[in-house]
Amino acid sequence: MEAALDQIIAELLCTDTARIRQATNELNKAYENPETLPALCRIVVSNRETQIRQFAAVLLNKRLQKLRHWQLVPAEQKESIKTGMLQALVTENEKSVKNSIAMLIGSLVRHEQEKKDSWMAELLNFIYSRCSSEDPKESELGSSIFATLTDCAPDQFVCHMDSISQMFATVLLAAEAKGDLTTPTIVNISMGMASLMPFVTGHITAEQTVLKVLPLIIKMVYAFAQKGDDEQFSIVFDVIDTIAEYVPKLLNNNVKPLVEFCLATASNQQVDESIRVQVVSFLGRIVRIKKKVLVKQKLLEPILGVIFEMMCCETDMEDADEIFLGENTNNPVSAATQTLDLMAINISPEKLIPPLLQLLEPALQNADHLRRRGAFLCIAVIAEGCSEAICNKYMQVMLNIIKGGIVDASPMVRIAAFFALGQFSEHLQPDISKYASDILPVLFDFLQQLSAELKMGKPEPKHTDRMFYALETYCQNLEENIVPHLPLLMERLFETLEPQNSPHLRVMALSTISAAALAAKEHLMPYFPKIVEILQVYLVKDCEEDMMELRNEAIDTLASITRVVGKDNFIPLANDTMAYCLMMLSEGPDDPDFRRCIYNLMGALSIVVNESMSTVFPKIMDRIIESVISTDDILPISKASPTPNFPGDTGSEQDIDLDDTDGEDDDEEGGYQVENDFVYEKEEAITTLKDFATNTGAAFAPYLQTSFENVYKVIEHPHDNIRKIAIEALCAFVTALNKLGDGDGVKRASSIIMPKFAHIIRNDDEQTVVIHLLDVLGVMFNDVKHLAVPTQEIADLIFACIKDVLNNKIACQFNEPSGAGDEEDIEDSEFDELLMENAGNLLPQFGKALNPEVFSMYFGRLFQFFLNKLNKAKKNESADQRTFAYGVLAESFQSLGSCIPTYFDTLCPIFIGGVNDPEAKARQNCYFGLGELVLHGEEKSFESFAVILQALSGAIASETNPPALDNICGAVARMIVINHNLVPLAQVLPVFLSNLPLREDVDENDMILKAFEVLYMQARPTILDHLEQILAVIIHSLHKNQMPDQEGKLRAVAFLKEISAQYADKYNNVANSSPEVYNFLQTL
Repeated sequence: MEAALDQIIAELLCTDTARIRQATNELNKAYENPETLPALCRIVVSNRETQIRQFAAVLLNKRLQKLRHWQLVPAEQKESIKTGMLQALVTENEKSVKNSIAMLIGSLVRHEQEKKDSWMAELLNFIYSRCSSEDPKESELGSSIFATLTDCAPDQFVCHMDSISQMFATVLLAAEAKGDLTTPTIVNISMGMASLMPFVTGHITAEQTVLKVLPLIIKMVYAFAQKGDDEQFSIVFDVIDTIAEYVPKLLNNNVKPLVEFCLATASNQQVDESIRVQVVSFLGRIVRIKKKVLVKQKLLEPILGVIFEMMCCETDMEDADEIFLGENTNNPVSAATQTLDLMAINISPEKLIPPLLQLLEPALQNADHLRRRGAFLCIAVIAEGCSEAICNKYMQVMLNIIKGGIVDASPMVRIAAFFALGQFSEHLQPDISKYASDILPVLFDFLQQLSAELKMGKPEPKHTDRMFYALETYCQNLEENIVPHLPLLMERLFETLEPQNSPHLRVMALSTISAAALAAKEHLMPYFPKIVEILQVYLVKDCEEDMMELRNEAIDTLASITRVVGKDNFIPLANDTMAYCLMMLSEGPDDPDFRRCIYNLMGALSIVVNESMSTVFPKIMDRIIESVISTDDILPISKASPTPNFPGDTGSEQDIDLDDTDGEDDDEEGGYQVENDFVYEKEEAITTLKDFATNTGAAFAPYLQTSFENVYKVIEHPHDNIRKIAIEALCAFVTALNKLGDGDGVKRASSIIMPKFAHIIRNDDEQTVVIHLLDVLGVMFNDVKHLAVPTQEIADLIFACIKDVLNNKIACQFNEPSGAGDEEDIEDSEFDELLMENAGNLLPQFGKALNPEVFSMYFGRLFQFFLNKLNKAKKNESADQRTFAYGVLAESFQSLGSCIPTYFDTLCPIFIGGVNDPEAKARQNCYFGLGELVLHGEEKSFESFAVILQALSGAIASETNPPALDNICGAVARMIVINHNLVPLAQVLPVFLSNLPLREDVDENDMILKAFEVLYMQARPTILDHLEQILAVIIHSLHKNQMPDQEGKLRAVAFLKEISAQYADKYNNVANSSPEVYNFLQTL
């Protein structure tokens, strides 16, 4: 029998499909012979080649993992297989064979666990007795079997967690008593415990056991760190890592010793570098999940001290951007930099920045360039997490420091300083734009100097990449403020694009033109012909390898320009551009980054050609969908040796255990390796579908369902950027269905995505994903209204999510108690606050998808929460929290509509009191709230008109903040609209008009126009003397394009025409007041 099986296995392992098929048939026949299974067992334990023995174990498992096949095996043979394979597991030395045997034993344990004399108990006794043995070889063997089985079949050990945890504790205590915590037995048993830690939750005894030995576990990992074997350290440290991930509450009383261990190890340069990297990276995880404990136990300063010292280490990576953003985090500088980034995102700036500045100030003056570089890296990486605090308190000081850094004598310091400037440009918008006159001349000087040096034949300076990064990010966010700087910027960039310069330099120049285009929009038109002329050189079918990056950048630059220069300006190029896209998609390189560029350009073209995309869709949609659902971007990281596929598998023979698939994709970070270029291709493919849905109307209707279905498949992708863009695209598809008038389609789609969105809000542990989802969902409720919430169940789901975010109950808030009381006194990080704000802001937007009575029911449940928050913010002098509470309440009044009277008497005095708030943004929200309260409270508000007008009158006399003044005007306008008879117009109108036109909050122009229309129709005599002022205000808002929507523009133009017909002299006086006004009015 064995000889026949040897022949079958040899045929199955060959590469000839026909022979494999024949061998598969022979194997199926062989299984009819009762001697086949014992013969395969004998092959597994024979001295044959490793591959043959492993494959025999795989065949056994494939056969016996099906319960029906195991039930057909005679009882005597079952015992023989169990005993034989357990013995084989003990004696086998080859890891691949051992793992395959363990997989088989795991399957058999599954089948046997229901029996009274469960084989699992026998197996555990076998493991326990050996692990506890005084003989080191015996204990190593037992622990090795434990590690292998828990790796292959962890779920089979779950109901034995209590006794397994006790065994772990016993082995640790015995090792400590012998004075050696670094034995192979400890390594193996730690590996097994790390596999089981996800299942500890709920097993109270097991939790208590692990908790008791945690100090010993910390002592154990410290011993391995001192030993210096990074592979063994990684295995044992995984126990602590998995506790932090799956049962973080167990760490509460041990955070301090754990952090002290990490700091001692990270700062000890005698310890192996990769071990230091692991512990400092783990500190980042602790910061995320235990920030309250760290603050309470005063551990932030020691952590910052060690991290900063690591950031000042020597490194062979010259580029600061690589240190922070690169894939290589296996060096102390990168790991420390990323941990500081996590601290900035998760810790309040008030706690983080002051101690950090104490480290930075001496470092910036230090003669050692590594310390100066470390200081600039710190400034760079806190920009995202501490953006608001930097803008409010530190901007000017830090910018002056950065300006000093970019002219430092050390190239390494200059690189880090440019990186800091780029990070500031990216994350401190719009505040940093005010410093354009300080920053841009410095960057332009560097560009000029670069150009001059290149003409003289000198090499590109090392800081060139970071200088372009700073320039590009700064320009991209300047909006119209870039216009005065365009002539000099474009002149410098055109010089850099000369063909004699390196392709990489030209890539950076094109990328900066792309950024400038996004800011300048139609103001780029004077340079458009020359840019197109330059791009055409690179937009070719075939090119040399060193020019491929340049071609990709040229396509991206053309896409940016297409999006912003205006439909009429780009339409002459549209056909040729689309033809190029179609040719390159079918005949161009099979490269994910290249496809990403083409998708980007096609998405941009949809803005220009709109429904004319209908002829293109049949040629491109299959390829785009393929990129969306492709798995090229996710490679499983296999813990065990790869198992050969069973050849000739048919549908009926595939073994998918549906009861055991729930957690398969849970361990995303540990289980997958995400390949960047494929991720970016997928992200762009989804973005392109979103563009098509938004821009091409009915042309995309036939593709909405397939786009929806396929994007929905990747909504839980391991990469957070894919999850974010998938959320955005799904909302865009629903909005597109709504625009097409497909109400049933909107309801069906909403019924699918809303429960999924609720699941993501509750369970996604990446804060930025939840923040983005809350934001995008609000926009969709605004656009789609009632159809977006088709059932009461969905309304309950969404409300429960909003409430839970506000109460700190969702996964990404890591709301573990610090164990020190006064939880509320610990300041939130800026990201924590943004998450709260977005949940609060979603409440009134959610109201737009409900009728007032239903929304009032939900609002009533959170009403007291916001009043309490407001009272607490007044006591704590927290301006941001007062602003937030006033804002959410004020924005909710429109959705409450006819239900406002229920809350009027409580809210009116609160908002009147708020007009004296010391914070301008809080006052602004109160003025807006009073106006909305009156507008939607209607008759209920009439009795309070006098007191509200008195409050606004006092405010307008003393208010100096421009947006706040605009909102006073908006509130007065609402009072006029709802009941002009109760407004003393003779006194109010002159003051009202003297504060117009609006300065910043131009959305209020719609209400200002409505007030003018009401007065003109219903109280014309009172405004005749002010008609020219009113005309000037309306003309200004039209000329500056400050009407909030197209309908408002049309109403404003119609109003002007009405006045010009009725009061031509007054109209002509205003029209002829300046050539600019006259010329503008001619265009209307």
